[in-house]
Amino acid sequence: MNNSYGKKNITCDVLIIGAGFAGMAACARASELGLKTIMAGNSSQLYFASGLFDLLGVYPLDPGTLLTNPETGLDLLKKEMPDHPYSKTGFKPILKSFDFIIDYLRSAGLEYETSKGRNISVLTAAGTFKPTFSVPETIKKCQMIKKSKNLLIIDFKGLTGFSAGQIAAQLKEKLNSVHTLSIELVPDKTVLHPMHLASMFENDIFLEKIAKKISNCDCKADLLGMPAVCGINKSLNILTKLEKMTNLDIFEIPMMPPSIPGLRLKNAFERQFAKQFNKTRIQFLSQAEIKSEIINENEFILSAVNQNMETRIKAECVVLASGRFQSGGLYAHRKKILEPVFNLPVHQPAHRNLWHHRNLFEKQGHLINTSGIETDNVFRPVNTDGSIFHKNLYAAGAILAHNDWARLKSGSGVSALSAFTAVNDFYNSHRPSADNSNDGKSV
Repeated sequence: MNNSYGKKNITCDVLIIGAGFAGMAACARASELGLKTIMAGNSSQLYFASGLFDLLGVYPLDPGTLLTNPETGLDLLKKEMPDHPYSKTGFKPILKSFDFIIDYLRSAGLEYETSKGRNISVLTAAGTFKPTFSVPETIKKCQMIKKSKNLLIIDFKGLTGFSAGQIAAQLKEKLNSVHTLSIELVPDKTVLHPMHLASMFENDIFLEKIAKKISNCDCKADLLGMPAVCGINKSLNILTKLEKMTNLDIFEIPMMPPSIPGLRLKNAFERQFAKQFNKTRIQFLSQAEIKSEIINENEFILSAVNQNMETRIKAECVVLASGRFQSGGLYAHRKKILEPVFNLPVHQPAHRNLWHHRNLFEKQGHLINTSGIETDNVFRPVNTDGSIFHKNLYAAGAILAHNDWARLKSGSGVSALSAFTAVNDFYNSHRPSADNSNDGKSV
């Protein structure tokens, strides 16, 4: 027996299970409203996030229409997919949830750009363009590509998953002039990790070295695209310095995970949580397995177990933002899909042989990607008869049913909307009406 194993009891207003984007959004909103909050989960999930905020990028799914105006696509989606999470609300509440997140991150020093309710076309590491709703400021100048006379794409030898040549080959069909530059920083065949490269960019001497190599390129470029490794902290300041050194407009191009923009997003949330600690006493339980023990009418009692501690949590409200399969929010049993914390009913195909099509790239998608928790209009899970499971239990993000977010390009939007709505609903329904009218916090 491990003698260092300990036990403790804690109480909170809101327990958030999951520390991906939906969990972070819920924690941000709860802390802003002054709710005592505990978040249990692994925030390293955000290393897999691109850092882009998708609202609705593709609809209809067949033939895969790329949307410039997500509001138009949303109107059609609500008619054709009445069970989708977006069908519980309108366009303005989605915008309001994004506005909150963007303002919250701005307070933490991470700036995001939007385009007046329309999608932004972002260049990817595959050389294709992806519609998204909001982008980090370091990426926004990709919108200048169509106006650019001479585009230069740079890469770094040893940095896997990013090839300036591959991107240029795709772009040359659309642009008149695309140049490439490959910068060597490490010996041949040495792997260059994105996080290590990003930290190197925070050194002014290194930055001057890179600027000189770019300036020596004989291509007369006026716009530069580079992998998204321009620093971990204060990335916009670093990119602005590089622009001044090279006299070029510069934008970052999102890469495959591990994602530096995702790391910046994680760090920004955590910085702001730390600022608000004295106000709300946010507590974090990392790498803990959550189990439900007792559910009463007005509270939940759960246990959180990690390697050396068992924490008993008494919470008035729970937001289940635990994701799907990879993060453990859903568990694929041999014959059916389960939700492991509360054993909630899971919407899923009737039989396992219907989970996937034989063709990986099936145009209709795979039914397993629409599995998840069904909810009412404020994202409280419902039983199979449509009754709510518990008045203070909410679900948010990827765990929600009827949302093939990877195909719809809707992941961040559904996460932001559901987390924002859930916390607001709990806050408003548990404060006396006199308080709601006087403190300015009711939503």
